[in-house]
Amino acid sequence: MVVSAGVQVPQSGQYIPFGLLSSFLVVSLSSYALIFDPGNFAGEAKLSKQGDFGLNIIEFLEKYEYPVECHEVTTEDGYLLTMHRIPHGRNQTNTTTPFVEKPPVLLMHGLFFSSMDWVNTGPNKSLALNLADLGYDVWLGNNRGNTWSRKHLVLDPDLDQKFWDFSFDTCGCFDLPAKIDYILNTTGREKLSYVGFSQGTTAFFALASLKPEYNEKIAVMAALGPVAYMRNLAEPVAQFYSYFMAWFVAVLDLFGVNEIFSNTPLLLRLLEMFCVETSIFQDLCLNVLFFLTGEDLVQFERSFVEVAISNAPAGISLKMLSHYIQGIDSGDFTRYDYGLKNMEVYGQLSPPSYNVSLITTPVALFYAKNDRFSPVRDVEQLANQLPNVVLKNLIEWELFNHIDFVLARDVKTLLNDDVIKLLNVYNFIS
Repeated sequence: MVVSAGVQVPQSGQYIPFGLLSSFLVVSLSSYALIFDPGNFAGEAKLSKQGDFGLNIIEFLEKYEYPVECHEVTTEDGYLLTMHRIPHGRNQTNTTTPFVEKPPVLLMHGLFFSSMDWVNTGPNKSLALNLADLGYDVWLGNNRGNTWSRKHLVLDPDLDQKFWDFSFDTCGCFDLPAKIDYILNTTGREKLSYVGFSQGTTAFFALASLKPEYNEKIAVMAALGPVAYMRNLAEPVAQFYSYFMAWFVAVLDLFGVNEIFSNTPLLLRLLEMFCVETSIFQDLCLNVLFFLTGEDLVQFERSFVEVAISNAPAGISLKMLSHYIQGIDSGDFTRYDYGLKNMEVYGQLSPPSYNVSLITTPVALFYAKNDRFSPVRDVEQLANQLPNVVLKNLIEWELFNHIDFVLARDVKTLLNDDVIKLLNVYNFIS
């Protein structure tokens, strides 16, 4: 350790060598929290001293005096999804030109996360709040199965395994169309802007290639840490997902577990024990985070992480994780591989590739050199196949990693300002 200004700062590279072991330990503990959830953990004293720890997105926005609305959307296959709307900024803030109506923008979160992705860094830094203060009509989506979208017209998520039979392919085919149509019907607009982070980009690429008519409803798409091809993941990370996580998925499937990493009191307690600034185990938490996303100590803001773990992980289906593992193993961007059932589902032996050449939406790619889950070479492969890439923005900060897209200390100047500039152009805002 190097001591700087009274704060212990780990030396660069300190966390990575033990990342695999730490990830194994934390995922194993999380697995216990998936199956056993003693209620008495919910009432234990908080270790975190961060004032926003434990707040959900509604409580968080109300604390900082932002308006928030909850909108429930029904998908074609019966899922009830909650979107959080921030119709304007604090104190009716709207700095767009008077004759321009508030342009709608849909923001979609990453894997394991929720709408809280977009506000964790608080006023002045969070992209959602930046946009609201500038006069955008901000809509924050939640994928089926996460904390805010565990509902169905018929199926019970706690009793019916069928509820969890979905991957990002399903989110692209059913969730995004329902959200986009709802927003456009509510606002009376013909188009909206779309911002996706990580899984939020994967689902969009699935949507726009499988239902290309939706390209006409999107003014511009900003892809933050885009994930489609995963051929060039760093070797330790690829091994972690291909071997350990594949084993993890197989074991849980054997025991009939279909939902993983849900936001239970026990899991929150475990994360608090390992990840808050006052914990003696915080280095272990950082070990896992940097191993999976890339090491960036300079942009790592401890207080933001403490807020993030209050709402994340938010729960996904086992099939969702399995689909990503398939992509890592194959290196291709394909629909879900059902093995022997592919012929029945797709009419062919192997799962079809997504035809990204059908994505005619103007797409801006924001990516980073130190992103372990969205490597530069994979993003550039995607860029070469997309027909309408309007911007390729390789983040200037050399150590910018995957989680920095939503949690970096300087996320506003390194990323958000450029995203906002892009949206302003396509929404005719000067």
